[in-house]
Amino acid sequence: MENEDFNIEPQAAPMLGEDGTPAEFSPEGPVPAGFNERFLAYAIDAFPFVAGTYLSLNALVKAGVISYTPANEWKWKLLWIGAYIIYETVLSSGGRATVGKLLLNIRVRAKDGGDLSVGRAFVRALSYFVSSGTLNLGYFAALVTPEKRALHDYLAGSRVVSVRERGDLANGLVLAFSWGLMAILIGSWLNQTVLRISPAEKGQIIAAHRTISKLAKLEEIYMRQEGHYTNDMKTLAEMTGNVNAVRAELFKTLEPGTLAIASNGSKYYITAKARNWRKTEVQVASAPPQRR
Repeated sequence: MENEDFNIEPQAAPMLGEDGTPAEFSPEGPVPAGFNERFLAYAIDAFPFVAGTYLSLNALVKAGVISYTPANEWKWKLLWIGAYIIYETVLSSGGRATVGKLLLNIRVRAKDGGDLSVGRAFVRALSYFVSSGTLNLGYFAALVTPEKRALHDYLAGSRVVSVRERGDLANGLVLAFSWGLMAILIGSWLNQTVLRISPAEKGQIIAAHRTISKLAKLEEIYMRQEGHYTNDMKTLAEMTGNVNAVRAELFKTLEPGTLAIASNGSKYYITAKARNWRKTEVQVASAPPQRR
C-alpha cells in the first residue's frame, strides 16, 4: 500500500443541550400556536361576554329596568365590549393568560419573545375588531403567515406560542371542536345575512300574498253567486271586468307557471310563488265550514 502512515483523529463529542439532545437540534424558542387551538381559546374567552350581553339585556328589559330600543341595545353591547377589551388587555399582558389560553396551553408574547406590555395588549384587543372587519380574514391569516400570526398580532407586535405539547388524542379533539364550532358560526352567519329575507324580498312576498288574496275574494263572490267554488282562473278573472289588469298583476307579483287553484266545489286552496330569488311559496285557503 502506498502511504501506510495514517492517523485516526478522535472526533470531539457533540454538544448536548439540557434535555440531552444534540445542541444543533435544540429548538429555537417556543413553537407558534396553531390556528385551531387559537380559535378554540378565542371562542372560550368570548362566549361568556356574548352570552352575558344578551341574557342580561333580556333580563333588564323584562324587569322593566330599561326599555328596549336599538340605541339602548347598542349602549349595552358597547359596555360588554369594553369589559371584554379590559379582560383581554389585562390577561394577555405581563406573562398572564386568559381562561381559554390557559386551557389550551398557549400564551401571548411580544414578537421578541418577551412578555407583552399592557399598551400592546390593549392594541391587540382593539385589533380583534380589525381582524373581524376584514370578513374575518385577519384571523385566517394565522393559517398562512410564517409564524402563524393573525392580523391583530402584526398590529400589536405580538405572537401566540404553545407552552406545552399535546398528544395526538388531544390534538384531534382540538381539531374536531374548533372546526365543528366554526361550522356552526358560519351557518349562523349565513342564516343572518345571505339567507335572511331582505326588506325588498319581504315586499315581494307580501305583494304575492296580496294577489292570491284577491283571487280568494273572487272565490267568495263566486260562491255567493253560484253556490260553489271554482278552479277556473279564467272565470275568476272575467268577474273583475278587466282580464288584462288581472294578467298584469299576476305577471308582476307571481313567478310564472306557479299559480295553482284547487277546488272541489265546497272549498278551495290557492298557491303560488313570489317573484323573489328564492321563489317563496304563498298560499291561501277557504275557511273551514262552520259546525251547526
